Formats: sequence, C-alpha cells, structure tokens
Amino acid sequence: MMGILRPPILLIHSPCHMEPPLTLAEATLHDLDRIMDMEAKGFAPGNTELREVYELRIRTFPQGSLIAYSGSEYVGCIFSEIWKESFLPVAEHFALGHDIFERHDPVFGTELYITSMTISPAFRGKGLGSQLFLGCINRVAAAYPQLTSALLLVNETWVQARAIYEGAEFREVVRFKNFFSPDGMTHEDGIVMRCPIQRKSHPTWL
Repeated sequence: MMGILRPPILLIHSPCHMEPPLTLAEATLHDLDRIMDMEAKGFAPGNTELREVYELRIRTFPQGSLIAYSGSEYVGCIFSEIWKESFLPVAEHFALGHDIFERHDPVFGTELYITSMTISPAFRGKGLGSQLFLGCINRVAAAYPQLTSALLLVNETWVQARAIYEGAEFREVVRFKNFFSPDGMTHEDGIVMRCPIQRKSHPTWL
C-alpha cells in the first residue's frame, strides 16, 4: 500500500542541528535572483530553466511555487503544476522550458506535476530535500482536494534525488531514452515517477 501524503504545515521541523525549523512560503518575483542562483548551482547548463519560465510559473501558480527558508536564509525552492492525469506520459509534455499554460489546469486537473526542485549547496546532506518535497505535495494537495496523484521526471544519474522520491514511495512509470543532455553532447535517460495521493479522514500532521 502506498504511503499517506499528509496535509501541510508552514513550519517543518528539521533535525536538531538545523534551527530554526524549515519554513515554506510562496515565491514572489523578488525571489527570482536567488531562484536563478540556486538553479545555476544545482543543475548542469543543459538542464537549467530560463528566468522567464520561473517568472511565469510564479505569476500563474504561486500556490505551487515555493521557497524554503531556515531563519532568514534561503534553503531551496520547488515548483509544480496541476495536470489532467495521463495513463502513459509522453516526453513532449516534460520539455525543458515548456509553457505552464500548455497543461496547467487547477480546476479539472487531478495530478500534481513537480516541475523542479533544488536545495542550496550549503544546506545539502541534511535531509531537507525530502522535507521540501513532501511539504510541497502536502501543501498543494490540501489546497486542491481533487488531486489524486503526483508525478515527476528525474534524470537517471541524479541518485540523491531518486532516493528522496523512492523514499516517498514514488515508482517508475516510463523511461525516456536520452531525454537529458547536460552538456549538449552526452545524453542521459529521464525517468517519470508517480505516487497516488491518499487521504485520511483524520490526518496526522507532519
């Protein structure tokens, strides 16, 4: 049986060496410089999004565009969209730089697509990626009760990210051969993973 994804809280308690606790907030256009800095440090040049892509995501779906803080420091960011569920996803839907308006449907969509997530290098290795990931899913799922599943695409070589997703009970749905090209020469597979969103009548908070 798949894991329960629980409703959100704004403060996500971190390990004892991380004080104050992790805080999630909707990203604003004032955060774009820091978002692009984390993007450049978190991904190879061939895997990075343009500034205008993030600007449109923030303007269109602020509820799914989240920044994480520890005190006054930026820890990471995560972005998402709401899609109509497709039994077998196709590679074109996941294209880098795609327009959020192509498939984002917060009224009739039932699947949360996690478009990207990154943690600032200074905060990596502390378990915060998992907290940010689940915090986003929980928060958006609580605001949009029609959501029944969550979906993402991950590079086959991103071992740490895959461990976070598998730990949240996401499972491989389909693999896109040579989907990623981090340097314009080498090619790496993309793996689509999905997990159902299950709800309790009396939820347990994170």
